[in-house]
Order: sequence, then structure tokens, then C-alpha cells
Amino acid sequence: MASIVDSVTKMAKELIPRGSGVLVAVSGGVDSMVLLKVLHKIAGECQWRLVVAHFNHKLRGRASGADQRLVELTARRFKLKLAFGEWIEGQVEVKKHGLEMAARNARLDFLAKTSRRHRCKFVAVGHHRDDQVETFFWRLFRGAGGSGLEAMRPKDDFPLKSSLKIVRPLLAFSKTEIRAFSVAEKVKHREDKSNLDTSILRNRVRHQLLPYLRKHFGTQVDASVGLSMELIGADADCLKSLSREWLESVDGDPFEDLHPAMQRWILWHQLIDLGIEPSNYRLEDLRHTVGKEFSLGPEVTIMRYPNGRLHLRELVALKHSAGNASMRPGTRWTKTVLGGVEIRCRVGCGSVLNGKMTVHFQEQFDADLVGEEVRLRYWQPGDRFQLIGNPSPTKLQDLFTNSKVSAAEKRKRVLACTSTGKIFWVQGLRIGEMAKITPKTRRILRWEWCEL
Repeated sequence: MASIVDSVTKMAKELIPRGSGVLVAVSGGVDSMVLLKVLHKIAGECQWRLVVAHFNHKLRGRASGADQRLVELTARRFKLKLAFGEWIEGQVEVKKHGLEMAARNARLDFLAKTSRRHRCKFVAVGHHRDDQVETFFWRLFRGAGGSGLEAMRPKDDFPLKSSLKIVRPLLAFSKTEIRAFSVAEKVKHREDKSNLDTSILRNRVRHQLLPYLRKHFGTQVDASVGLSMELIGADADCLKSLSREWLESVDGDPFEDLHPAMQRWILWHQLIDLGIEPSNYRLEDLRHTVGKEFSLGPEVTIMRYPNGRLHLRELVALKHSAGNASMRPGTRWTKTVLGGVEIRCRVGCGSVLNGKMTVHFQEQFDADLVGEEVRLRYWQPGDRFQLIGNPSPTKLQDLFTNSKVSAAEKRKRVLACTSTGKIFWVQGLRIGEMAKITPKTRRILRWEWCEL
């Protein structure tokens, strides 16, 4: 099995400059343990400073702990520095990205921070040739574009960290070759049983889709997919380069006149430079909308100017507004102002009123369900609201997030509640289920509002 060592030695020398600090990501599985074995074997010759990094996802109970102990023992035997990290599962991230992607993001964040702490400019990972095809279909099913479907490269920028490089010295070898090397060299490793769990998309690709394709369409499937990844990657690289040139020019074509593909890449570059994940929904929001702030978190918003440039704004010490007001609807118009919103209302009998609308927005409610007094206030943590047509109340925070309301804007939105505190109207959202008009409605509350 000297061929693997020789080939990896040649590849690694091309990827990693002599005397560099290299963070080796080691899970305890056969790929990363073989990677560590080979890099350690040639580190002295190349004068590399190796640091072993292990991230414990804590998803497999005792098995996760056994993985960590194996990595620790191996690092000690090789007399290498060792950095540990562990995942504290965040329900918000899991809900937003799914378990697999949330765990991956946490691992990447750990590797980036650890490399900086140990002054390593390179992160070595154990990706191999079979991973290429798996990754193509995995990303295809997740809706990736040109950059997402291109082949993994032996050396590339670390995700969202252009100053940090990720290297893949085993990329030219198949899983079969790596396993054969581990047997010949007696490389201790652990098998992750979760890799057999076909409820995970990547495992379904590995254990169900690819064997089916190879059986019914021939083993050339791997080579064909590899060629497609190279072609797609070349096209993506061309657009990447052209969009970067546009950003650096002073007299380029107007952003709105550019091809949508160019617009996406121009925004993609800027998001990467800002250290923000360039997800498809974020790119499309910014591409289609000028001047609107989108929330990136509790204290950060982002918007696009007409010239295609992005602006990041940090919101300092946002507080929940404490203002309030009250109204007692009658047969005559009643008007009040809260913050930057003017509201007026009146009660009528019989069918839905069709008077001429004199302000920007109008809604109608069942006056008897609303009650004799309306209380106006702002959003507060824990508020729940049942949109019309929804089976149950939802956190207002989630409704704002889904509607892409920024952190600053949602603190300005006015809420209307009954005297018992039930929310029946939220500025800018659909009306509430609790006070909707029904065939049983006898009195109608006409509700009009506008921003001052």
C-alpha cells in the first residue's frame, strides 16, 4: 500500500507549503484516521506542524464518546496537539436547517475557530473519490446551483473563510483503496452506525440510489457525474470571475440590466465577503427587493441598494417598545395614534360595509368578538397570534421571521388586543382567526390604519 503514501505525499506537498500549520479534522472513522496516519508519516519531512481536531456531535451516546477516546489516544501516540469540541444542539438551528445541516454548520464553525486559535492556515479533511458522486446528488436534491454542484477540489477556500484553506489529500482514492490501506497498515478506526441510517439523505444516496444506478446504468455513472461536475464547475468559475470584475469596476452595466445569473453571483460574492451564508432564499430576496432590510439575527439587518451593493446594519441594544393606547369603538369614527401608526375604527350593523377607503389599509372584524374596548400595544416576547385560516396560535416572533420582518421593524409594529389580552390584529400581517367575519356576525368593526 505504499502507493497511497507516495501519492498522498506528492499531493500534500503540492497543497500545503513547507513549514505550515495544519489542522487535521479527525472523526475516528476510517477515512480521517488513514488521513492522520499518512500526514503524520510525512509531517517531519515537510516540517508541518500538525494539530488534531475532533468535534463530538454527541448524537450517538456512548459511541460518540468512544470515537473521541480513540482520537485522543492516537493523537497522544503520535505526540500531536489535540483540540476537542462538542455540539450543544440548538433547536432553532435544527428547525431552520435540519439536524444534519445544523450539525455540519456547528462542526465547520468549530474547525474555523480552532484553526485560528492554533495558527493553522490549512484544514485537512478525509474526503475521497466516492464522496464526489454522493455529494453531487446530495446537493442536487437540496436545490444547489452551479457552485454547489461543482466537484470538490483538492484545495479550496474554507466555507465563508477565504483566508483559511481546506485541503483533501485523499480525493484521488476510492473508499475501497482507503479501507485496504487501513487493513494493511493496521489503522485503528471506528465504524459509525449512523452511516447506515437511510432516513438521512446522504445515506440514502450512498446505500440506495448509487447502487441502483451502477447496477442498471453501468459503473460509468461515476465517471459521467464527475465529468458533469467539472463542466458545471467551469461555468460557475467563469460567472464568479465576471461578477467579481463587475464589483471591482466603476462603469459596469447597471445591476438591474444584468442577467439573473450574474446578479446572483454578485450578491454571492458580497455575502461571502461579509461572512454570511449565501442561501438561495437570501440571494433571491436581495435580488428582487431594493431598499428593504432583511433580518440576519436579533441585532443585524441587510439590504440591497439599487446599484447592487449590499449594506449591513448593526442595531445596537434593541429594546421592546413599551407604549400603549386604548380605543372604545362606537358608531362614530374613533381615531388614535400609537408610534408612527394612525388607527381609526367604527362599528356598524348588518352586512360588511363598503364605504370608500380613505387611508392605506382596511380590515373588518366581528365587533362582538372584539368587545367594547380595544387595547393597542407593541410586540413583546412570548406573544402568540392565530392567523386567519391557521389551526392554532403561533409565536408572533416566528410569524415575523417567516414574513422577513427585520429586528428593528417588528418592534415598531402595532398590535390590537381585546380587553382580555387576546391579539386579533397585527400591523402588516393577515387578520386573526378569533374575530373574523362569519355568517353569525351581527355587528362589524371597520378598521382602517396608515403609517404616518
